[in-house]
Amino acid sequence: MLQAVGVLLALVFWVGLSGTVHAARTALIIGNSAYQSVAPLDNPVRDADLAARTFAALGFETEVVLDADAATMRAALKDFKASAATAEVAAIFFAGHGVQADNINYLLATDTGAETREVFQQTAVRMDELLEALSVAKGVKLLIVDACRDNPFEATRSLTKLFSSDARGLARVNHQLQDLMVVYSAQPDHQALDGEGDNSPFMEAFFEVLTAKETVRLTEALIDITNFVRTKTADRQLPYTEGTLSVHLEFALETPVQPAPEAAACPGQGDVLAVDKAERYLEFAEGPLSLKISEKGTPLLQLCLKDGEILVQGRYDERFGAGDLRNADRGGSGYYFETGDGRDAHLWFYADPANASAAAEIGVYIEGAEISWINTAWTF
Repeated sequence: MLQAVGVLLALVFWVGLSGTVHAARTALIIGNSAYQSVAPLDNPVRDADLAARTFAALGFETEVVLDADAATMRAALKDFKASAATAEVAAIFFAGHGVQADNINYLLATDTGAETREVFQQTAVRMDELLEALSVAKGVKLLIVDACRDNPFEATRSLTKLFSSDARGLARVNHQLQDLMVVYSAQPDHQALDGEGDNSPFMEAFFEVLTAKETVRLTEALIDITNFVRTKTADRQLPYTEGTLSVHLEFALETPVQPAPEAAACPGQGDVLAVDKAERYLEFAEGPLSLKISEKGTPLLQLCLKDGEILVQGRYDERFGAGDLRNADRGGSGYYFETGDGRDAHLWFYADPANASAAAEIGVYIEGAEISWINTAWTF
């Protein structure tokens, strides 16, 4: 009997302030909003910020990667794998577009393309790549995926044979990892909601449940998160978990949750560019306080020079620095959005890479056609 009790106690692993042994905890947080080839998403970058602040309050060392292309995502996973090797608890959180194809889950990088099947498979990151990064952890492994959204490539002709017409959301994960828990924001083959506020319903639940008490056991927290999301979405979304934990995992608040950083804002005053009657070429003698882009009187975006970067405020905010504009490989950088009537549009930011004093130039495009080219007189 005593031997049996000893075995049971050996299986109980406490993570938090209640024990004398503190496990190494590390988390990689990825949030992709600014997609280049498909519709951008409002909340993933904000969800990633909230996830990072939640994990940090629970004593995790966190690495945050925002609006990552495929190369950046894979580099972050490589770096994370090194830190996870010595961790007792390793976690990866992803928010963004996610799809299943041939029963394989793909988490989309911001540059995931669909020109061909090969391009898609090279620029979309398989969920197995995240599991492989977690596999080196000697303790508990957590994969949290808030990515069961509409398939943005569903109507892409080059990929029609890759995607099943009735596939929705993400598929179940086949894995052989011990002490792995995979947490989906929605059931397999179901879509998750992006939410109407600053965060998705799942991320709101994740934060509220894990920070409501001084200590919380993971198994109990997952039940509370599920009920929170069901209530928030009127039963339209149901989180789902799968895995095989052989230990009890308890989290404790080690530090107060840090407040969200105040969002930078462009000045209220500025010049207006109406895309429905824009000049073909526009040149400023002096950089404007801000540049407001509108369509038929409806504001779409606002841009300004803020702390040495161009700040774009729209459905999602993004900053562009000198390195982005002078990127010789891409010839600049883009911000993607939709017009008021749903047409695809983007801004293209460029500065002469051979001239450090060259002003920022901005191209305005709607459905691939150049509407206006602007010399802003903004310099870095």
